Amino acid sequence: MTDITMQREAPLPKAMPMLLSFVAGYVDSYTYLALFGLFAAQVTGSFVIAGAELVTHDYSVAGKLLAIVAFLVAAAITAALIHLARNSGSAALPLMLALEAALLAIFAAMLLFGPAIKNANDWHGIVAGLVAASAMGAQSVLVRLLMKGIPQTNVMTGNMTQLGIATTELILAWRRFARSRHGAAEIREFNEVRAQLLTVLSVAVGFLVGAAAGAVAFATTSVRGALLAVAVVAALALWALYREKHA
Repeated sequence: MTDITMQREAPLPKAMPMLLSFVAGYVDSYTYLALFGLFAAQVTGSFVIAGAELVTHDYSVAGKLLAIVAFLVAAAITAALIHLARNSGSAALPLMLALEAALLAIFAAMLLFGPAIKNANDWHGIVAGLVAASAMGAQSVLVRLLMKGIPQTNVMTGNMTQLGIATTELILAWRRFARSRHGAAEIREFNEVRAQLLTVLSVAVGFLVGAAAGAVAFATTSVRGALLAVAVVAALALWALYREKHA
């Protein structure tokens, strides 16, 4: 069986992981503010809030629990679609980015053109949250399966752990490099460790900036700002498609 985690249609643009992380943070801020405490990207946060609301008998927990299920279902469907794309010889990355962009567009349309969401029990808000969680589930899987060596763009707990490890590894690699004859092997090791640290750091910074930008956008533009996430992912899909055709 072909290992799809080891394949990629074209070299990955260096800015893409950071931009996807920005989108995840941006969407998380939007869903948290617009949908009364729902984390679409950080499923861990939804688990915590759902657990707390169960204990306090807050029946708005239904939306959070359904969002977790939507994330899981979307992740499974995205993985299946990637397998199908591989088997048919299609470029999986542009297609999966287009899928995420479509889901985000539906989410934004529901916020823009649907009735105002009054509380966490509003069915319209719950459905919008399911769509947003599905988009983030799709992103999580496409990063995991199609972007070799890239940390998850919507799970920052593991990335903070990896950042600490990468920092230590960089210090140790620098010490070995300083004590060596600066041969090709030592230079290659140091560059690889540094590149990994910068990758994890860029994803973490992207999420933080995205979360802050999402909060500012919601405060200043209300639901209209959700369109930015759609535009970013759609542009990434077109970018990936262009690179596939010119690889």
